[in-house]
Parts: sequence; structure tokens; C-alpha cells
Amino acid sequence: MDTLESIYTRRSIRKYKDLPVEWELIGRIVEAGSFAPSAGNTQSYRFIVVQDDEKRKQLASACVQQYWMEQAPIHIVVCCEIRIGIQMYGTRGERLYNVQNTAAAVENILLAANNFGLGSCWVGAFDEAMVKRICGIPDFARPHAIITLGYADEQPPAPQKYKLEILTYFEKYHNRIKDINVVLGEYSPVVAKHAREAKEALDKGTSKLFHKISKKLKDVHRKVTRKNP
Repeated sequence: MDTLESIYTRRSIRKYKDLPVEWELIGRIVEAGSFAPSAGNTQSYRFIVVQDDEKRKQLASACVQQYWMEQAPIHIVVCCEIRIGIQMYGTRGERLYNVQNTAAAVENILLAANNFGLGSCWVGAFDEAMVKRICGIPDFARPHAIITLGYADEQPPAPQKYKLEILTYFEKYHNRIKDINVVLGEYSPVVAKHAREAKEALDKGTSKLFHKISKKLKDVHRKVTRKNP
């Protein structure tokens, strides 16, 4: 599976088969998370792989009672070491860069899981104190996300997405371009549009031509009829 295919086909999976996940795959997926970009290459993300049944139940409860999470045989708790961001970049490092670092790692994990034929889901709603207690997370670290991982037992449809021209501005905020496909070099939609318009014009032109010829034939018929009663 190439990168774009993994991006476009990834889904949030909340139903899992009762099958174990091979440790080789878990290792590869966590490794993908470790290759995420980070501010100043600080690599402030940390990963806790949870397999124990009781701990997964406790995590599901800590995630505002999202008990569907228990079905996933693996949970990956993605944390950041707060002090690293602070030491390097102060308040901005703590409040922004640490969050960006872990978010990038989470996305890498989700895409890698999809690449290996596994389902996953990014869970962000949880009681931090409970998660820290369950996983023994120290005060200098903070849990940012919990990823469920396993073999999918559902195929959710593609979620509805806004059109690119709604989400994209040029040069300044709210400055949209009507025909974004031309700007991005995606000419196929433009060609299709012009072909459709040309066909419609041709159809209209053909109709007018037919009526014109029909009228002339009727005139000729009337003339001939007058001469040959």
C-alpha cells in the first residue's frame, strides 16, 4: 500500500475481531510513530503498549466509558515528556510543540496500522489522572492520546469531507480561488467540465439545425404541392 492509499483508506475502527496482533507488526507500527517529525528533533513522544485485559478495561472506563475499546487487543498510550519541550522552547514548547510532536506520531501510527491491514482509532477523550495512574505515568510526562489497535471487524464508509476550495485559501485567510483544480494542476475535472459544456452546446446546436432543415423541407414540400396539385 502506498502512502496516499493509506491516507485515503484509513478509517476509525471501533469493532475488532477476537484475534491477537503479531508483535512484529506492533513493533513496526510503534517504530513508525518514532519516525514522526518533532520540533528541534526533540522526540518528546513516548509510547506505552498495553495488552493486559484488565488494564484495557480500565483504560476504556477512563475514556469516558467507551467500552468498545476493550475489543481491541492492543492499546497504545501516546505520551509526551513535558520537560523536554519546556527545556528547549519554554512555554511554547510545552503548550504547542509537545502537542504537535505527539499528534504527528499518532498519525504515523494510524497510517502504519492501515498499511499492515490493521484497524485503529485515535481516542482523545479520557480522564488524564486515571490514565496516568493505570499506566504509571510520572509527573514529568502527560498522556495525549490512546490508540486502539487490532484486526477490524467493520468497514466504515468514507466520511464526508469538505471540498478543497472551502478549506484552502491563497496568500491570505478567506482568499479563495473558484477554480482550484486549475491552480493545483488537476486538469481532469476542468477538462470534464468543458467537455460537458461542449456536449450541451452541441446538443442545442444540433437541435436548432434539425429544426432549420425541417422548416426548409416543409417549405419545399409546400412549393412542390402548389405546382403539382
